[in-house]
Amino acid sequence: MAVQLVLPVPISRAQLRRLQALWRRWTGSLQLARGADRELRHYFVERFTQGRAKTTKALTSMDAARVIAWLERLAGVSPPEYDWAAGTAGRQGFPEWRGVPPTGEAWRALWACVRELDMDRAQLDFFIRQHYSSKGLRGLADIRTMADLNRVLWGLKAVLRRGPRPKRMAAPSTTKAA
Repeated sequence: MAVQLVLPVPISRAQLRRLQALWRRWTGSLQLARGADRELRHYFVERFTQGRAKTTKALTSMDAARVIAWLERLAGVSPPEYDWAAGTAGRQGFPEWRGVPPTGEAWRALWACVRELDMDRAQLDFFIRQHYSSKGLRGLADIRTMADLNRVLWGLKAVLRRGPRPKRMAAPSTTKAA
C-alpha cells in the first residue's frame, strides 16, 4: 500500500489581499510604525494558527481562511458572501438560500423611509399587509429575514420616488341650489 503525501495549498493572492485589508481596517486607528505593525501581524498569525505559520506568506489556504475569519470578527466586518446574500435577498430571480437576518443598517433605512412618508406603525402594518401578504407578511412582526425587509423597503422607496399622490376632490354636485 503506497502512502500518498498531500502538500498544503499555499495562501492565494485573493486571501492575502483580504487579510491585509482586514488587518489595515482593524489596526488602522492604532497608527503603528511599519515594523511594529508587521511584528504585531506576525504575532497574531502565529496565535491564530497555533504556531503552524509565523508570517502571512507562510500561511496555508486553510489557515489563511481561519485568520481571515478571526479578523472579520475582530474588525466587525461581515464576510463578502453574507453581504452579497443580504443585498440580493428578496430580489426577483435571486432565491433566498439562507435566512440572513436583517441588519441594523437596513432597519434604520426602513424607519427613515417610514418617517419620510409620515407613517405610523399601524399605517406601516397596513402597507405591509396590503402589498406583501402573498409573501406571508401580515405586518412588521413578520419581518424575519433580509429578504422580507428588502421587499418592504423597496416598496417604501418606490412610494417615495413616485411622490405624494394628489388628493381626490369630491365630484361637483349635480343638484341645483335653491
